[in-house]
Amino acid sequence: MFGVPGADGSPHLLDARSISIRFGGIAALKDVSLVVDAGEAVGLVGPNGAGKTTLFNCLCGQLRPNGGTVSFDGHVLDDMPAHLRARLGIRRTFQRVEVFPELSVRDHMIVAERARRGDGALWKDLLNMAKPRREELDNVERVIDLIGLTEMADVPVAALSLGHCRLVELGRALCGEPRLLMADEPSSGLDMTETAALATVLRGVQRDHGMAVLLVEHDMEMVRAAVDRVVVLDVGEIIAQGSFETVVADPEVRRAYLGRTA
Repeated sequence: MFGVPGADGSPHLLDARSISIRFGGIAALKDVSLVVDAGEAVGLVGPNGAGKTTLFNCLCGQLRPNGGTVSFDGHVLDDMPAHLRARLGIRRTFQRVEVFPELSVRDHMIVAERARRGDGALWKDLLNMAKPRREELDNVERVIDLIGLTEMADVPVAALSLGHCRLVELGRALCGEPRLLMADEPSSGLDMTETAALATVLRGVQRDHGMAVLLVEHDMEMVRAAVDRVVVLDVGEIIAQGSFETVVADPEVRRAYLGRTA
């Protein structure tokens, strides 16, 4: 295993070193290094265009960087496609919610559970032709309870609010039993109440189940509530990292967000 050990002397769970990527003549990421330890929640923040989602996509396998290397639990991921990274325990959510409007909350979780196990035909799940086994249902009900949607389990997601749909997407990721959950702008489109509720659920799941989280988020109140440590990107480079209070007081961070240092 490579990488600098974590605080307790063990290797980092996620270890990205010197990630660089260019789009034409534009350097989207410049020698970015980022680590996440097992059970740690890290927020990745920065102004629009800072490179946050680009870094996410490099870590998940949707993009191939021009330079640098990524490891997860000692496995070098550089040539590994996204679906194999998911099998190692990396799961992600996306800015844009993708759901099947006609399916219930429970049906979405059953499909996700089948995908994790790899032993069910997706078309049968969508046509309601494959009867779930007891073990599958038990895991599905556990996840629905975790995200607080038990009373809505049989409701078609077309009837749910955007905030509840975000919880459905989170639940689908949790069905994969991730060791690292990568959440990309989960508060996008939510109001303050929905954002606070989502942050509470995410933080509770992370703490209770020892799951690591890497959160890309523009809502700083959600970041404050949901993470242990914050990393700030600006124009493709890390300009600060540390506790929430430390980074928001950093003059370089203030300049990046506000265009001034005071």
